Amino acid sequence: MLRFRVAALPVLLCLFLGVYQVFVPPATGPSSTTSGAQALAAEKKEQKVTATVALPGVQVETMNPYGHSTTQVYPTWKHVIEPLLEWSWSKKQIVPILAESWSNPDNTTWLFKLKKGIKFHDGSEFTAADVVHSYTRIQKDPDSKQASSIAHVNAIEAVDPYTVRLRTKSADAALPFRLAQRFITNKSAYDRMGGAKADKLALGTGPYKFKEWVRGQWFVLEKNPGYAHSDHKPTVDEIVFRNIPEAEVAITTLLNRDVDIISNVPPESAPRVTGSARIESARTINIMFLGMHTSVPEFKNKLVRQAVNYAIDREALTRNVLKGYAYPMYAPVGPDQYGYSPEISPKYIHDPAKAKQLLAQAGYPSGFEVDFLIPVGQYNKVKDVAEAIGGMLNAVGIRAKLRTQDQDSGFAAIQNGKVGMYIFGRGSVVDPSEYLHQYFRTGVTKRLEFSNPTVDAALGAEQASFDPAQRVKLLQKAMSVLMDEAPMAWLYQYQGLQGVSNKFDFKSNPGEDVYAWDLKPRLR
Repeated sequence: MLRFRVAALPVLLCLFLGVYQVFVPPATGPSSTTSGAQALAAEKKEQKVTATVALPGVQVETMNPYGHSTTQVYPTWKHVIEPLLEWSWSKKQIVPILAESWSNPDNTTWLFKLKKGIKFHDGSEFTAADVVHSYTRIQKDPDSKQASSIAHVNAIEAVDPYTVRLRTKSADAALPFRLAQRFITNKSAYDRMGGAKADKLALGTGPYKFKEWVRGQWFVLEKNPGYAHSDHKPTVDEIVFRNIPEAEVAITTLLNRDVDIISNVPPESAPRVTGSARIESARTINIMFLGMHTSVPEFKNKLVRQAVNYAIDREALTRNVLKGYAYPMYAPVGPDQYGYSPEISPKYIHDPAKAKQLLAQAGYPSGFEVDFLIPVGQYNKVKDVAEAIGGMLNAVGIRAKLRTQDQDSGFAAIQNGKVGMYIFGRGSVVDPSEYLHQYFRTGVTKRLEFSNPTVDAALGAEQASFDPAQRVKLLQKAMSVLMDEAPMAWLYQYQGLQGVSNKFDFKSNPGEDVYAWDLKPRLR
């Protein structure tokens, strides 16, 4: 249970529910004659600001920080443990966090110079040994789900206490984008206590310290007052990440002032968010898609995959089901993402007659049946979208048998290659290289088990190019090949809607990430 100091019951409830806590000791003895100004000053000094963020079904499920690969969980952990560098939404570039600078002596070598004087939450010094330990653990920890992101890094070395050298099997121009979500943990604690005990302490370098975790309920962090090595200065004293998967329940708790930030507000519910809260929004860089796994015999045929793409009316999905709060996708990335071009082709405009023709040409004139998984709990109206897609597929002869599953177990099944067809999203795609390799390069993951030598060659070429202009051209070539091969049906990007308490200033970003340092308490 959360451990709070003894206080009046209403104050205790306020802290738990994520609102301002104001603890004013009773006036006794000489303090009862304190002037009004002094009393206000004392009250302000004791005021504790707590922010509560409702997580829509995606939350910390293990204290092993490498035991997940869901991009929506990374912002929660990032308060406590940090990467060497990160993508800045405001600056539109990679910026340093624990690293001071980085360079490429050659195409397969990266040198990272680390900032000096950074301390872990237990007071131990951050050095290159911690980076080597963390990246090695990502690769070799049997519970790690992040190994694929740096699997091709074949040497991780501490050149000196403040320099790390990474060597890759081949050139990897997009490595910094992936390292932005690879966090550094405390080697000395791990060596001293072992992984399980060290993980429970979550000793990081971040602007917030771990306080408490209750599986399925909340993840509580408190301010690190000595934090100074990046712009992520803590602005609230405590932040609570609560699990509230149901959108309408989240809206009610926001309007009741029990939480301060909610995400994935359904478009039809947005008008309700008024009074004590408001809507903030941004076009997201999350990518929603229909995956077609090669374990389904029909999906081994490119013509069938193309037929699925022609059967789907993306305009109808975004206009009717999502009420205009989404943007149709006709390429593997959208306009705000690295490498996008409107010239990427072919484009799959809704054409049921073409879909039927391709199915007949592939040898399935009467269509076929396929299981269709819908993981629920994270994406707005995903079940409604999937039902609409099921109707569109049925209209051309593809009889999709829909079934729902909770977000976490559904994603686990997708990761393990156990799902024939599914609707899902890929979050926070700035540079598309990682996600393209993750889903489409031979042998990287089991999510689709798609394999094509032309795609492999195109992705290998973009990975090896350190000239930005040339790399963009190569990414576009890879994406054009993927559009023709159609291992996915790319669907849409959401207009992200977040409900925000009027106690805070906060602006949504394209990744829909919620960070405590972006919350600015308003004066009461």
